Amino acid sequence: MNELFHSGKFYATVVQEVHKLINEDVILTNQEGTIVASTDPSRIGQFHEGALLSMQKKQNMFMTEELTKKLKGVRKGVALPIMIDDKPQGCLGITGEPKVVEPFALLVQKVAELFVQDSIIQTNQERQARELEFFVFDWLNSKEVSKSLIERSHFFNIQMNQYERVVVLKTEQSALQLSYKDINLLKTAWDQKGDTLFIRWGQDKILMLLTDSYEKCGLYHKLDKFLKEIEITMKADVYVGVGQATGFEKLYVSFEQADRACGASSEKHNIIFEDELRFDILQQALNDGTKRNFVERTIQPLVGEEVLLQTLECWFHNDMSNQRAAKQLHIHKNTLLYRLKRIEELTRLSLSKIHDLVILYVGYRFLYEK
Repeated sequence: MNELFHSGKFYATVVQEVHKLINEDVILTNQEGTIVASTDPSRIGQFHEGALLSMQKKQNMFMTEELTKKLKGVRKGVALPIMIDDKPQGCLGITGEPKVVEPFALLVQKVAELFVQDSIIQTNQERQARELEFFVFDWLNSKEVSKSLIERSHFFNIQMNQYERVVVLKTEQSALQLSYKDINLLKTAWDQKGDTLFIRWGQDKILMLLTDSYEKCGLYHKLDKFLKEIEITMKADVYVGVGQATGFEKLYVSFEQADRACGASSEKHNIIFEDELRFDILQQALNDGTKRNFVERTIQPLVGEEVLLQTLECWFHNDMSNQRAAKQLHIHKNTLLYRLKRIEELTRLSLSKIHDLVILYVGYRFLYEK
């Protein structure tokens, strides 16, 4: 059978699909006549001479009582070569009385051929999709668009200069491990024209390469509608980061921006444009070790002091308004002032000095970073 399908899982699937149509034992051989899948597991690996002859003659053969005595590995039934482009890709065998099996032979053969042909098409499409992914990977990891890269784009019939912006879609689940057909459905849901490139990026991300410089508000609403559709289909929460329009020569910049914005998106804000990021830029620029060291040098003395941490969080949340913070905490204003004073003593940072206040706030954000 076609080298694309040297897979036990594929062979077994073909047998299962055929077995649904006829209540008889079914086998499938490869092009050499070796049984590679069967409803009777004991036959797997055996040579079926009747299947080999059927493929050589390119015609259905009924395995009579006489032939079972002459040919190796044969039982009564029918051998049906699976023909794709007039070439045998394997042979399907149905065990049973030939007269009983004969009425089903043509239907079963056509179903098997259609199934295999569809699988070949899907596999070729998947291969082409992977080649496109490799191309885009090189594109987004190149600081300049080389002549060879442009030449490769012609192979995919892509006009690189049309693409200006990257959008990154991410989910924490494995739902984004999509097939070529799934990607095509996404493209159709997004834009009937189909110009937008959808590229699988690792196990949890999809990149969208946009051709048009959408007005920001219009792009947001289009993405919002699109997300609602795919979240229903995928049954997963999808987070989106949108890079700025940079043009095709610096599309790597738009990708870096979109990836950064995607990292800052959340359930409350699942679509983030990179130009909206502020504190998030600092968060993502620093590694976990640096943040941990900063926490240890700033707010660490408050760890374990739940009341003080709750007070500080409420105070920051209320824009450092003593009155609003005390009201929300249901405490007297003097009690709030006492707690804030205690925070200053433990951290050795003054809440009345802008320098110390900024340091404390950054430490607080890093401490509670999700």
